[in-house]
Amino acid sequence: ICPLQVESVNLAATPPILKQDTATPTAPREKWVANRPDGTNNTRQWAYFSAAVLGVSLLVFLWFQSTSPKPGQDSTELHSDAKSLLVLPLVNATDDASMAWLELGLADMLAIDIQRSNQLQVTPPATANALLLGAELNWPTLPVHVRSLLREHNIDVALFGSVRIHRGQQVLDFQLLHKQGKTQQGSISYPSLPAYAQSIAQQILHLVQPGGGHKLKHIEENPIVAQALAEGMQALQQGGALDAQRYFEAAMLLEPDNQWARAYLARSLYAQGEWLRSETLLNDIPQEIFQQDASLSAFVHYWRAELSYRRGHLDTQEAINLATQAAEWAADAKQMARSYRLQAAQAFSQMDWPAHKEWLHKADRLFSLRHDLHIEAEKLFYLGNPSNEGLEKNPQNDLLLNQQRLLKALNFYEQLGNKPMIAASQFGIAQNYTIKLADRKRALDRALALYRELKQPYELAQTLVYAGFFEIQLHNGSKATHYFIEARGIAKELGAQRLSENSDLYIAFATLDQGLDQRGLGGHGQNLEKLELAIEQLTHFISNKPSKDLEANALVFLGWANADLHNYDLALSQLKQAKELNQQMNMATTFGYSSYSIMRIHLARKDYKKVTAMAGEPITTRLQASFLARAHYESAEADKAVGVMETFKQSLPQLWQKQDSERLALYRSVLQGNTAVDLGAEPLAHLVYCEADWAP
Repeated sequence: ICPLQVESVNLAATPPILKQDTATPTAPREKWVANRPDGTNNTRQWAYFSAAVLGVSLLVFLWFQSTSPKPGQDSTELHSDAKSLLVLPLVNATDDASMAWLELGLADMLAIDIQRSNQLQVTPPATANALLLGAELNWPTLPVHVRSLLREHNIDVALFGSVRIHRGQQVLDFQLLHKQGKTQQGSISYPSLPAYAQSIAQQILHLVQPGGGHKLKHIEENPIVAQALAEGMQALQQGGALDAQRYFEAAMLLEPDNQWARAYLARSLYAQGEWLRSETLLNDIPQEIFQQDASLSAFVHYWRAELSYRRGHLDTQEAINLATQAAEWAADAKQMARSYRLQAAQAFSQMDWPAHKEWLHKADRLFSLRHDLHIEAEKLFYLGNPSNEGLEKNPQNDLLLNQQRLLKALNFYEQLGNKPMIAASQFGIAQNYTIKLADRKRALDRALALYRELKQPYELAQTLVYAGFFEIQLHNGSKATHYFIEARGIAKELGAQRLSENSDLYIAFATLDQGLDQRGLGGHGQNLEKLELAIEQLTHFISNKPSKDLEANALVFLGWANADLHNYDLALSQLKQAKELNQQMNMATTFGYSSYSIMRIHLARKDYKKVTAMAGEPITTRLQASFLARAHYESAEADKAVGVMETFKQSLPQLWQKQDSERLALYRSVLQGNTAVDLGAEPLAHLVYCEADWAP
């Protein structure tokens, strides 16, 4: 076991000179353990930890004696510069709840200022929270757990601290925990820590990289402006963008040329759907500032790219590429991960699964943030699908694993009081098919309520679209329509083209659901008026030249409508067009829907050879296998029927149902020489929109 090396320093406010100090601040460390987010008391754990510290102190003294540099020994053998830093949330040890902004707000400011030096790869507090979630750690936690986290993610050192008030000064008591065992600890005091954030960042940087030749400057900012920025940063991650906006507006009122205040105000307005104001603020930041501040450049280019993505602009890919380049130029790991995930979201919208996987892998290599559910930045609901309200699904998702992650994430963010992330976690739970339907409905209702409270219209519209899709799966088309109409109104007001298209398509889908014959499920019969209206809506939708994947979905819906009307030739034509688009767009799931819908028409016509001719197509859905086996059975090919069902059971066991076992037993019985029986009609292709996914 590597012995623990401890260095203690006291960094005074004026001048910022490093001083050796054997005094160790103990009170704040007790706060780190005792003041947990859930309010539980860890006094016993702190007692154990204190005893361990006493024991370690003797080992430290002995180790210092054995590891002091010998004459002629190069000191760099003992002190190698770190390359990466994890900035953990600070602990508010002031006993003043109104200073909670210190926890993430001041910590974020320090992370940004350290990152701006371009000397370290900095992992900021919000990302640190995601890493803690991944390690199933609450916050605050013990230094030993922090070191374990550093080793797991190959980060060199962590900044771990708390803030207290002493004689009218704000005091930052901190530890720099190195992954190999060394600890540096000290205190920094100023009348206003946010006002001296750049000075503090320089001093921390000097400690982390003692051989870096850093010039320590005494930098003071307007304390009121600095505190407003810190409070705004905290509010963004707890109360949401609406709460944060007033702090950034106050900072800009006092200091109109503060470009970080401008950028954060733009980010807050973006979240509230005020996209034009947000874009104007981002564009007002002078280009020459970006040459001086690479971190600001990465921040601004990322949010410009997000605006373009949400609007569905033709230049979205170019904007995302610029964001990626800016993040890489700044060596800003947080913005790099964000831009990589935005690249992945763009690839998903184009059904480019290999590119989608590669971009997510690049993001994971930075932080392994497979648990991050941030709806705006990460697009990882359903861990891979920006908003999985449509027919197509990402074939790489592991929903059972995601279920565990989502539930842990919800608990973690509830402890932190992070409302935006609670909403995102609830939305992710609502979309996971492996969770009980009643639990998903509760999560969906909670997400809707939170997004209304947070006044985040884009996320609200996304959730409304999914709420409508949820009701459609339960064949509540009338109820679904209300959700879709509200979502469409929001999307059109925002200018969110893709979201508006989705809403238009699903309004037609909801109409179709009310028109189709649902008696096979114990529902209503065919409603000719609704069916004709749905055909009219879908035809109009396609005439507006939507994106190809949505056009393919609309063609499947038209095929179902015309098949229900027994307009089989027209239905086949539409389903074949959909199938061609599915192949072009690499839409494996929807290809299966098109395929079995075509099979069902051929079965209705008793044209079994046309069904068996499709045997070479990839089977991704249950009904493809079921209909193909039935065609072989009707063609007196019981052996092939058995083969189809056995292969399906082996390759897609998660889709296997009780009736499949019964059908396989029947086919085997006939194969063994028993008399074939006359089977009833197969279920209509439209009865279960997403097969076994939505079983009650």
